[in-house]
Amino acid sequence: MPAVTRTQMAIVGAFFGACFAVSTVLRGDVAPGLVGGALAGVLVYLVLQRVQDHNDAVRRRRERRQRDDV
Repeated sequence: MPAVTRTQMAIVGAFFGACFAVSTVLRGDVAPGLVGGALAGVLVYLVLQRVQDHNDAVRRRRERRQRDDV
């Protein structure tokens, strides 16, 4: 079971994107803030997904090495 589910990653991405959008909109840049917030949310989700995939691959390699050493 993964440490972080895809749903949790999506929630974190959406939260980050919303915070980014709100902070940019409050400075007066509405359209760039909304677009930037959406892109930031997607970027956070993709980075979290890549980190999870990397950690899973490292765990599988470590398990394979332990199995081969026995």
